[in-house]
Amino acid sequence: MNNKERRQFGSLEMKAIAYLQLRGTKTLSTGDLKDVLGIAEQTDKDLLSSLNKKGIITRLKAGYYLIPNKLSPTSNVIIDGMEIVVNLMKYYDAKYMISGPTAIYYYGYTTQISNRIYVYNDKIYGDKQIGGSSFVFMKTSTKRLKGAEFVVTKKGIKIPYVSKARLLIDCIYDWNRYNTIPKVFNWIRDEIEKDQEITAKLVSNAIRYGNKIVQRRLGYFLETLNIDEKLVEKLQNKIRSSKTLKPLIPNTDLKGSVNKKWGLIINGKI
Repeated sequence: MNNKERRQFGSLEMKAIAYLQLRGTKTLSTGDLKDVLGIAEQTDKDLLSSLNKKGIITRLKAGYYLIPNKLSPTSNVIIDGMEIVVNLMKYYDAKYMISGPTAIYYYGYTTQISNRIYVYNDKIYGDKQIGGSSFVFMKTSTKRLKGAEFVVTKKGIKIPYVSKARLLIDCIYDWNRYNTIPKVFNWIRDEIEKDQEITAKLVSNAIRYGNKIVQRRLGYFLETLNIDEKLVEKLQNKIRSSKTLKPLIPNTDLKGSVNKKWGLIINGKI
């Protein structure tokens, strides 16, 4: 048995649990139980720390805790990672969206489940372990946090996910972080075959959230698919002419033909 299975509770802890059950709120901060239970400030801190260690509540950050829907001294409750994200981002009043490998799996581009939840946001950064779940918080500008769509998870949690078109552009933009070139082009090809209307969204997202090399790579690829010339021209107008050549496929052999229109070395098939 682990410590949580062998746990025993004192009278003060049982009073706190009973109050939290009656209170019915989702979060708890240091000091919230102080006056209710008539305890000293340090006792309040120690009480919350003890309830967290025994698995009754989950510490989101120093002095801030998440209370599970079913609060019980007789069972260990595992809080869903997405619920942790929603409440932590609410605490920081952050703009955010789920992206990266988490979204790549959600949209069905891989069968490999990410063991971490990737959260783009405008307040915090870094890898964190909270309540049994692992997170990668990636801090970025509010401008880059647009293009999200709310989805409802299997557990009924409503949370903003990066849109499909935006994700595909991010997979070109952040290819090195997610190892998504050249396979992202296969995903794009498949999406266009299913619904050509996504093409305009891809172009719009590349212009809005991508950089020149993203626009070059996408423009060249769309041109090989014989996509509407007007859409391709929008990308070409953004990049203008460039004297610096970039590889179509990064981190591989640079040998290949030169495409001056897009400023690319065509060093592989996509």
